Amino acid sequence: MRVSDRYVVTSQRVAGHLMVRGFVLKGIGDNRKYPGRNVFFFNKTPQLVAAISEYTQTNGGQTNGDGDQAERQAV
Repeated sequence: MRVSDRYVVTSQRVAGHLMVRGFVLKGIGDNRKYPGRNVFFFNKTPQLVAAISEYTQTNGGQTNGDGDQAERQAV
């Protein structure tokens, strides 16, 4: 997977939601910002970006149940 085709999700809840909706998890790595947590890699597609946007709108921006916005970045 090329770096530009990768989408990084830091919320386990969002990653699970995406997988339930049929998006394929491409890998898991260590979260450098928050040791002990993971990051989840997906193929970056317009459908994936739309699904994440829909999820955050539906859930008031909460992704981990603590009111924080999901940290997402295209790498």
